[in-house]
Amino acid sequence: MLTGTNLKYARAHNLRIVLEIVRLFGPLPRKEIALRTGLKLQTVSNITRNLIESGLILEADRLQEGRGAPTTLLTLNPKGAYSIGLDFDREHFTGVLVDFLGKVCQRVSQPVHFPMPEEALTMMDEAVQTLIRRQDIEPSRLWGVGLGLPGPLGVASGLEGIRVVNASEFPGWTNVPIADILGKRLKLPIFIENNASAAAVGERWYGRGQHLENFFYLFFGVGLGGGLIVNGRPYEGHFGNAGEIWGVPTATGSTASPGIIKPHLGVFFSLPRLSEHLARLGIVISHPEELGALFERREPAFMAWLEEGLAQLAPFILTVEAMLDPQAIFLGGRYPEALTDYMKTRLETMLPLLRIEGMMTNPALHCGTAGQDATALGVATLPMYSSFAPIPEVLMKHAAGDTAPSPRL
Repeated sequence: MLTGTNLKYARAHNLRIVLEIVRLFGPLPRKEIALRTGLKLQTVSNITRNLIESGLILEADRLQEGRGAPTTLLTLNPKGAYSIGLDFDREHFTGVLVDFLGKVCQRVSQPVHFPMPEEALTMMDEAVQTLIRRQDIEPSRLWGVGLGLPGPLGVASGLEGIRVVNASEFPGWTNVPIADILGKRLKLPIFIENNASAAAVGERWYGRGQHLENFFYLFFGVGLGGGLIVNGRPYEGHFGNAGEIWGVPTATGSTASPGIIKPHLGVFFSLPRLSEHLARLGIVISHPEELGALFERREPAFMAWLEEGLAQLAPFILTVEAMLDPQAIFLGGRYPEALTDYMKTRLETMLPLLRIEGMMTNPALHCGTAGQDATALGVATLPMYSSFAPIPEVLMKHAAGDTAPSPRL
């Protein structure tokens, strides 16, 4: 339950709590907000007045209850806040601008091929300027830019806490503090995350995971990744790469990649290795989106690759169930929707056959709701999450006398 506090120094926390209740359950009257948060009605009235004045929420319809005056309902203002998400990978780049409700208002996309840092930074800068210009938004309504990168992310040598692109996957990117450079160019807050964790955050903030406290997100793109939500919040782990499942060992290698010395789960969902395998059969692919055509015609070589991967993935999902006890497991990323739906159906058939008798954990299996823009939407969520989510650090910092981030009032 989301509850506020009447402590003297908890204004920032209470603002976020009220805003979150309106976001998740609105439109709502002030009385209902007070009941859901445990705050006094007068406190709620003061907070909502500030949020209305700041443009983050609106007075919507009026609800007639009995013979008295109608009650005013409060709802989010879609134009109250915007953010931008940039999804950058080896062979594609996508940027989206979203409103406060998570609606994609503007989108840009283009293919790339292992761009060097200066080329990539220029492309990102131009994309942000294009998105802003197309939407014609007030600068004060843009809360930042989220940047999604393929994991696992590294930490820059000599730059404590600065997360960087994995140079082993991106030659020429050693110790490039991309978020810091981009932030100085754009003069905006930059939030960086690996693509799988970003997709999980987006699912939690805008998707089917809004009312789920604990879930795991399986991300399918050029490879395989994972993101973890614990107690309603993204869990990053000590080194910032929790959920990075690509390197989980397996007992056998893939027929699509013979000769692997250390078989691991990522091999079974490696698009470059699949491309090499298919090329020997005269089939050319280079992007995850192109798998849809192979699936539609049930290309035998592709279907064999897929079934082999799912056979390796199913036991791992049971490990996730046993270790984390999540409410749900999501399948998402850049695969076409029809293919993701098929994978979900197959896993729902395979998992019961593998579960031993007496297993109490049986989380729901869902397809991600953001489709192929899961990472872009997910990283676009990061500025919103940082600015508005009712995270405990806000209360603790404020109580300690530090400056805590809060809505611009």
